[in-house]
Amino acid sequence: MNQTELREILSQNIKQQRKRYDLTQEKLAEETGLSAQTINDIEGCRTWVSDKTLVKLAESLRVTPAELLAKNDSAESDAFNFAYLKSELQASIHKTIEDIFKKRPKRSTSKHSASKK
Repeated sequence: MNQTELREILSQNIKQQRKRYDLTQEKLAEETGLSAQTINDIEGCRTWVSDKTLVKLAESLRVTPAELLAKNDSAESDAFNFAYLKSELQASIHKTIEDIFKKRPKRSTSKHSASKK
């Protein structure tokens, strides 16, 4: 693997993670303390990152620095994406059910008198 390939891998992984968390380059820049231009240059393979920058990016994107530098196998990546999606959907469904039960009126626990026949 050469320098160009490594930059391309880093670029693709950052873009993929940014999209996963619905982050713009500007929002990622804000979270990392970098400039939006720096994020743009990294994603455009025009600049390399320092170890500190790599760690900041990884923390903001909720991955390890190694994951940002690793070449993604599409099958593994797809499996991860499906697992992530499943997890997010389960959490969303659970929250929706909790919200429904919180809004539901509570039943009275007092006993009703029996009607006479």
